[in-house]
Amino acid sequence: MERYTFNPVAKTLVITAAFAKAMQNIESEEYALYTQLMADIPNLTVIRKTHKTPSKYQTKNGETFKCNQFKNLTYKNMETFIMGLPSAEAYMNEYLFLKNYAAEVQTNGYTIIRRWFVAQFPDFRKNPLVYLTNQPAVVSGAEVAEQYEAEMAEVA
Repeated sequence: MERYTFNPVAKTLVITAAFAKAMQNIESEEYALYTQLMADIPNLTVIRKTHKTPSKYQTKNGETFKCNQFKNLTYKNMETFIMGLPSAEAYMNEYLFLKNYAAEVQTNGYTIIRRWFVAQFPDFRKNPLVYLTNQPAVVSGAEVAEQYEAEMAEVA
C-alpha cells in the first residue's frame, strides 16, 4: 500500500492517483486509513501527487542533460543569441524566413524554428562561445520547413 506519505508534524497526507482511486471504495484499506487519519487529525491536508520531474533528459541522439535542454529557448533568446554573432544578418534572414513562413501557414512555428536553430547551432548549450570565432554555414530554412512538412504528412 506504499502509495502515500504521511507527515504528522506538517499534518499532510500526500497520496498518489492509485491511492485516490482505491480510496473511492468504502470497503478498501485506503479509505479506512484516510477516515482514521481525518478523525485523528482535524486539520489534515491531503495533497495528490501528480508526477515526478525527470532527473535527466535524453535526446534522440543519445545525449543526456541534467535539465530540459530547450528550457528558456524562447524566440527572444534565440534572436538575442543570433544578434550577438559576427555574421548575424545571414542567420537572421533564415530565422525571419521561418518565422514568416510559420505565420503564413498559421501554425505554431516554434517547432520549426527550434529545429532550425538546433541544426544551425548544435553546440549552443555546451559551448556557445565557439560561434564567436567559428561561423558555420547557414542552414537553409526552406529545407528545414520541407523536412518538417514531410514528417507531419507521415504522421497524418
